Amino acid sequence: MKLKKIEKKISYFLKRLTEYPLVQLNDYVIDSNSKCKIPKIVYQTWENRFFGKTHFKELIKFRNLNKNYSFLLFDKLKRDSYMQEHWGKHEIFKVYQMSKFGQMKADIFRYCILFERGGYYFDISKGYSESLANLSSSNTEAIISYEPVECIIPPNKKLFQILKYPHKNILQWGLAFSKNHPILEMVINAIVNDYHFYIDKVFDIPKTGVLSLTATGQFTKIVREYIQENGTENLIQAGVYFNQKGIFSMKGSRVRHHLIKEYADERNKSIL
Repeated sequence: MKLKKIEKKISYFLKRLTEYPLVQLNDYVIDSNSKCKIPKIVYQTWENRFFGKTHFKELIKFRNLNKNYSFLLFDKLKRDSYMQEHWGKHEIFKVYQMSKFGQMKADIFRYCILFERGGYYFDISKGYSESLANLSSSNTEAIISYEPVECIIPPNKKLFQILKYPHKNILQWGLAFSKNHPILEMVINAIVNDYHFYIDKVFDIPKTGVLSLTATGQFTKIVREYIQENGTENLIQAGVYFNQKGIFSMKGSRVRHHLIKEYADERNKSIL
């Protein structure tokens, strides 16, 4: 145990030497006259705008593959301001404020901003190794993808012939939707309907509660419900991890947790 702690400290100081000083990531905005139903803009969020050198290079590489897309990063203050301005009168803002982990706030933010504006969302540590334009056509209204993780709750039998991977979770670290898409409205409403059952409930591993209320579990349930009722017209099912071209963890991305503790490491806490 002591050896592991020493190794961890050595790794930390080595990264301090190679990854610092942290680099500020600014927005990249272009004028787009695209006729695509999904706007060519990528939204991201993190608690601040500063990243290790390697992570910063990977983020720029992602942008360089998509030079005809705008990239907007919402830090904590900008994200809070957006939610208050556009969702302050909606109960989802109350849930946002009550959320104890930044990951939950990021979950809620992505559904809200994509519903209000349309576009793409990627977690700050994630990406796609090709141009995003390869994922869809101009008529596409939604892009979803699957995790290589089995969902312990099976879908309705009607969906076995419709979902490409009916037994897998539907990921939400990378999303794309047209403005006002009903899937997003359904997710927002589901969180509002469910959050009362999570108030002051202590989880041995809080991450499981987050996944259930605002993240993968909730999103998988809602997408299944939507497809069962509406089918998959203008909805792209982009395989597992975006047809294996999604980047689950960018090189150097864990450096950001030097300053912000990873919520997955928390134990015996409530999420609201």
